[in-house]
Amino acid sequence: MHTLLIVDDDPDVLAALRRAFRKGYNVLTADNGSAAISILNEQTVHLIICDQRMPGVTGEQVLEHALFKQPDAVRILLTGYSDMESLVACVNEAHIYKYVAKPWDPQELSFTVARALDAYDLKRRLDEAQGLLESAYEDAVLMLCIAAEGKDEDTSSHLYRVRHYTETLAIAMGVPAEQAEHMGLMSMLHDIGKLSVPDEILKKPGKLSDDEWVVMKTHSMAGVRILGGNMFYGTAREICAGHHENYDGSGYPYGIKGSDIPLSARIVKVADVFDALTTKRPYKDAWPVERAMAEINDKKSIMFDPDIVVQMQKLFETGELRAILDMGEEAAVARFHPKKAV
Repeated sequence: MHTLLIVDDDPDVLAALRRAFRKGYNVLTADNGSAAISILNEQTVHLIICDQRMPGVTGEQVLEHALFKQPDAVRILLTGYSDMESLVACVNEAHIYKYVAKPWDPQELSFTVARALDAYDLKRRLDEAQGLLESAYEDAVLMLCIAAEGKDEDTSSHLYRVRHYTETLAIAMGVPAEQAEHMGLMSMLHDIGKLSVPDEILKKPGKLSDDEWVVMKTHSMAGVRILGGNMFYGTAREICAGHHENYDGSGYPYGIKGSDIPLSARIVKVADVFDALTTKRPYKDAWPVERAMAEINDKKSIMFDPDIVVQMQKLFETGELRAILDMGEEAAVARFHPKKAV
């Protein structure tokens, strides 16, 4: 059953609205704004009908608090005034669903509430479906990464660290948190094209020959082909294709430079190289973090976007890079994929 919160300082209005809705809904009431805010802080509410003009805490303030505290709750403003400027401000600041003028038409108000709650339920189902879809996509990413691990036993912890570096750098570069999180997930697919590289090349402990290097470099575009055309993997395709491009245009596969390289690829390039330098590989020992950062700073504007290097340096100075590097695989899995860690 849906829960309605009705807020009005007029006891007759409050009683009339309670009678109108008590048969079909769980009805909570408040005769002032402060009491309404207390209810919103303590109980889940699906729809709020709130008077506009009340002494003390106003209806606009109640609905603004509801937007902050319970953003999915439907907000309806009840008003006996024709102050259009105030109504517009409430619409903009509290994102109300509708305003209803006093005296209201009982049948129309009942229909408005029913329609609003239908929209609430539909949004909730869509959000649940989206959550399941996003979870399925993340599982698909991880399955692809597991397949890549079969080619390279050192891949797993590397991917989680690159994911963490990427998300942290993206946020530092001003990317919104949700997009940064998605970029971090997609960064795990940066070398998925290595599935197409023969093991004798991929796992060779020594230096690659010129011919072997030509084969190795095909993994960038092989990754793009593996990921196909699904729009969810658009950022991953950018990363696959661009994370071996250099800022000065000397990289591969296209030799593009500067801002022509997608931001996601420029970020992952720094994250990937830093992790490669600071961890043990078949062909090298792990470098100290200080030496790795010196190398990255030396190569800024050549291999790396200088703005990203500046943010990487700040993360180094705060100790965050070392914290990520020292994070064990179990902790990294728990950080990004708690279901797998259980």
